[in-house]
Order: sequence, then C-alpha cells, then structure tokens
Amino acid sequence: MDTLYLWQMGVVGAIHGGLMLGLLWLNRYYKVTPFFLFGTWWQPLSIQISLALLTGVVSMAINMMVLEYAARMTLLVVNAGLLTLWYLELGILLGRKFFARLFDDELPKEISIFIAFVLVTNGGYFTLMLIKALFRADTL
Repeated sequence: MDTLYLWQMGVVGAIHGGLMLGLLWLNRYYKVTPFFLFGTWWQPLSIQISLALLTGVVSMAINMMVLEYAARMTLLVVNAGLLTLWYLELGILLGRKFFARLFDDELPKEISIFIAFVLVTNGGYFTLMLIKALFRADTL
C-alpha cells in the first residue's frame, strides 16, 4: 500500500476513535450506559482511551480490507455505516439529556430528540463528506 493510503486510513481511524472517545466521555458525564456497552467497566479514563484506540485501529483495518477487495464506493458505505452508529448514539444522548435541560423540559421529549437528530444528521453528513474528500485527495 502507498503511504498516502496509510495516512488516509489513519485519519479516518482517528475520526472514528475520536467519536468513540467523545461518546464515552458524554455518557460518563450524563451517567448513562452506551447502547453498545454493558455494565460500568468502561468508565475509567484509561479504559475509555483504550476503547477509542481499539475502535480507531479496527476501523482502520476494516477500511484497509475493504479498499483491498472492493471499490472506493464500498469504502464510503462502510464508513457511513460506522458514522451512523456513532451519531445515532450521540443523537439519542443529546436529545434525552442535553436538549431536555437546555429547553427546561418545556418542549416534549420527542421534539428535543428530533432537534438532536437534525443536528447529528448534519454532523454525520459533513464528517462523511470530509472522509470522501480525504479519499479523493492525491497528496497529503
């Protein structure tokens, strides 16, 4: 593999790892358990950083395998699926905790969750467009 592809995969892995770390920190702050983890074993900071690094490395490996055996469009679909997981969890968390407090529980919970989903949909779209632009780049 070319070094450009390794850098691209590293940046994409860092994006996924950073999203995972941010989700774990938000879940610990709001004292809730993420939908993809069980129990409270994930709450120490060292374990959260380890999970984020593991997520980054695994997404990097998945992207390398997909790029080796499939087209670049498949690579975008795989990354869109992973981003959907992270941003779906973020939308649920923000809708239940952050926006409910922001609006002082005056709005129905469904509207707060809807506002959160609109925001995270935009975040997911722009993150995917960043990844797409990254894979189309010819140089660093």
